[in-house]
Amino acid sequence: MKYFRYHNTNCFFVESKTQNKLLAIDAGWPCTFYEYQRCMKQVGYEFKQISWAIVTHFHMDHAGLIGEFIKNNVTCFIFENQIECIDVMERIIMKNKEYRDYEKIDKTKLISIKVNDSLKMLNSIGITGEVLATKGHSLDSITYITDKAEAIIGDLSPIDQIMENDQESINNWELIKNKNIKKIFPSHAELFEIGKNG
Repeated sequence: MKYFRYHNTNCFFVESKTQNKLLAIDAGWPCTFYEYQRCMKQVGYEFKQISWAIVTHFHMDHAGLIGEFIKNNVTCFIFENQIECIDVMERIIMKNKEYRDYEKIDKTKLISIKVNDSLKMLNSIGITGEVLATKGHSLDSITYITDKAEAIIGDLSPIDQIMENDQESINNWELIKNKNIKKIFPSHAELFEIGKNG
C-alpha cells in the first residue's frame, strides 16, 4: 500500500494482485484533480492505473474528486448509508466560491454494495481486504482492513482521545482490534501501531 499527503489529507492506493490496476481509498479535495495526479506520480503511480475507488466517508476532503473519478471512468463503489451523505457534502461545496468548477457526482454511476459483501467484491478484483462499518466519526464512515494487519480508518477518533461515553467509537476500535490489526493509517496524521500509541 502506498499513499500521499496533500492539504493535510492522506490518499491511499492498494494494488490488485490479479490486474495491473489500483483501488484508490479516498479521493481528495474538490477542484484539485491535476494536483492529485501530480501527487500520484510522486509515489510512482499514474491516474490511469486507478480502476476502482472507495471513500472512508463523504466529506469534501475525502470524496471531493469522486465526480472527476466517475467522469474519467473509474468505478466508484458506495456502501450503505453513504448515498445519503452526498447531497449534504455537495451543498457545502457549492456554497464555497473557491469550488465553482466542482464536478458533481453522478449518483447513477455509483456501484452500491453492502459492507458485509466487501470481502467478496474486493477479492473479485484482486484486492485482498475488507471493509468495516465504523460510524464513530460520521454515520457513513468505514474502515478498510488489509491482509497485512493494516487499517485505513479515515477520521475515526484516536483511541486515546475517545470520551468514556462515546460507546460507538469504543465499539469501532474493539472491532478493529479483533481483526488483529497492527498498523493504523489515519487520514490526517502519521501511521501508528496499536500497542504503542493505542
